[in-house]
Amino acid sequence: MPRAKLRRYFRHGLLPQLIVFEAVARLGSVTRAAEELHLAQPTVSMQIKKLAATLEVTLFEQRGRRLHLTAAGAEVRDLAQEALALFACAEERLAPFRGAKPELLRLAAEPEARVVAARLLAGFCARHPGVQASLHVADRAELLARFAADKDDVYLFELEIEGLPPERRWSVAHAKGRELARAAALFLRESLHSDAYNSQSVEEEDAWSSRANTTRR
Repeated sequence: MPRAKLRRYFRHGLLPQLIVFEAVARLGSVTRAAEELHLAQPTVSMQIKKLAATLEVTLFEQRGRRLHLTAAGAEVRDLAQEALALFACAEERLAPFRGAKPELLRLAAEPEARVVAARLLAGFCARHPGVQASLHVADRAELLARFAADKDDVYLFELEIEGLPPERRWSVAHAKGRELARAAALFLRESLHSDAYNSQSVEEEDAWSSRANTTRR
């Protein structure tokens, strides 16, 4: 078919018009179609008029209080049903390509806690392959600035406790009063309750909730 003959079908809003028309043709009533589609009756009537103008045919004729399809309207109804079935098929075939958005985990740590942070993050990602994680390492001043700007989900700070082994000298913290994303909540819980990093003390400050790993061997 010559492309010039298809120009009428490129008019804005043709698909909504077909959906509205199919509902009116199936239900035999503008009122019932409006209720089904959650549209105002004047909107439904206007869509039908626009579709008839686009196709240059008469779609319905009024007999008493009921609408009846014309011969052209019956053809358009069948075509509309075929078009909607095609879109339903498209939805089914494209569904596998619309995977859920990956969960994100933003971890920030002081340089002294880098090794612990990397170890915790690697173990977490191995257990939760659907999570995309990032690690930002910076000094405490920058981490506090990032904390204030809500740039990260969880923070690892160095604990300045004399006699505590370096591998256990860290504290995991998150913003107090802010709802954690699922991945961040999982990371926080698992890091605090894992065998390798068992935490037993809890400290709370005005700005954040901090849980410190202070278990001694």
